[in-house]
Amino acid sequence: MARSGSSRVLRKWWADNPDLHYPMTAYASIISVGSTMWGLLFIMLGGATDPQASSLVPISWACLILGGVGCFFLLPEFFLYISLRSTFEQICSQDNRTEIIRRRKELEDAAESLGSSYKSRVLGIYRQMEIKPNRRWRVAPSTVTSRRKWWSNTNSKLSQVLPNLKPLKNRSTHQAIIVVTTISISMLTLEASIGGMDGLTTSINDLVLGSSEANYPPPYLDPISGILLTFLTMLLWLTSPARPENEEFD
Repeated sequence: MARSGSSRVLRKWWADNPDLHYPMTAYASIISVGSTMWGLLFIMLGGATDPQASSLVPISWACLILGGVGCFFLLPEFFLYISLRSTFEQICSQDNRTEIIRRRKELEDAAESLGSSYKSRVLGIYRQMEIKPNRRWRVAPSTVTSRRKWWSNTNSKLSQVLPNLKPLKNRSTHQAIIVVTTISISMLTLEASIGGMDGLTTSINDLVLGSSEANYPPPYLDPISGILLTFLTMLLWLTSPARPENEEFD
């Protein structure tokens, strides 16, 4: 009963959040492909029989199996979304009002699947081309969520903490910080939890101090790595959208 209830709640949450379908499918597909490639390369390059990499064997097999299952189920959906987005962009690039009207069903179906930000683009095109939207499209979807999306946000907590650093208001700078911090956190976490290619965790603390022994069996977290992880996690959190000054509360 509990499992059935949890499944029902999960399905309801998924149905209530259509804007998450495309990005979550895309990210999960990329992770699945990456995991599968890691597992395949590890085995093909002899890692499974290398005594020095024995600690990586279980996780590599897990990556191969789970990644393969993920690819089997997710990639068809991912390619469907890619096709829908390609169709959407192709129609949106049209300057011919008649052509857009002729293909409006394709356009609207694609926007429905891709999320509210795409619906907003369709309504913008309709206004520009003076095309009357269908009844269900007459009210523009809320753009609050879209404006405050983490990835495309240009008003982050960090930009408010450091208001004189104008580049922080730049979307490219904002996205670069997210990418660099996320990759760094992932690398430090993996290094501390499962070690590197040699199956050992390198201590940044010992490297800085010039110690002769800087490798330890995982899991191992040295003080400097811990400080870096804390700093990078805080920095990543600071890239989240800041609360608008004029936001109203109920």
